[in-house]
Amino acid sequence: MSDGETTRIRMALLQAAAVAQAADEPFDPAALAEHLHASEPSLRGEVEELDRAGLLLSGVGEAQPPLLLSAGRQYLASGGDISSEVLDFLPRVIDDLHARGALLHGGVVLVDEFRDQLLHGDAAEYAAAHLVPPAFAEAVDQTLALNLFAASVALMARLSCGMPAGCVAEEIIAVRLVEEARDRLQARCEDGQLTEREASAAIDELHGLFELFEDDDVLAMFEMSEPADAALAGHDPLNRMTGVADQRLESWFKPFGGTIATGYITGDD
Repeated sequence: MSDGETTRIRMALLQAAAVAQAADEPFDPAALAEHLHASEPSLRGEVEELDRAGLLLSGVGEAQPPLLLSAGRQYLASGGDISSEVLDFLPRVIDDLHARGALLHGGVVLVDEFRDQLLHGDAAEYAAAHLVPPAFAEAVDQTLALNLFAASVALMARLSCGMPAGCVAEEIIAVRLVEEARDRLQARCEDGQLTEREASAAIDELHGLFELFEDDDVLAMFEMSEPADAALAGHDPLNRMTGVADQRLESWFKPFGGTIATGYITGDD
């Protein structure tokens, strides 16, 4: 099937989903296949792809009405002119194609800028000024900066696979990633590429990244006054009860549960 034919089929399926959703009726794959002049197995495969890309909750096999997601409506509005990279990036986490694209762009900018500073010998200064929580800026040296660069690359690789951050350092980098994505969306709004409503909705959706992480505890680190605050937070009974990660500097590169200790991530001493 050509790319143009695939797009035509997907557009038709999403439009049919919108109609079925409004009528509170389930998909009828056989009827749709006949209408679209496609085989039922191939059509079911395209429905699965739309599900996987986070454009649709089809309800096929459950006799449930479909649910056309915000990303699916954006796909329709674009005429299907959406890159496969955007469709494949965090499809079950970020229900906004503009937000997905901004996060992808932010990852490229973040890694490129960091690499450039690394090559020019300014990585520690860059990390202190732009990446780590202000309370920890004075603690950044060349070794820590190198590990943070590894964390930035690893984070984007994990997110590309739909996986959460693997350690506190990667969560810290994620905060900067969200800031880069927000800046991108605001710039597109100022340039007239997005309406204020579209940009606002996409910015709100960026927080879904922390839902993937199952918490946003890392944001509290940006309110700390000094590194010792991380140790105090670790002794807080509520933080212990809710499973807040150890945020002390020496624990930034220790793996979260389910993450293998390899490369720059270190296990228990």
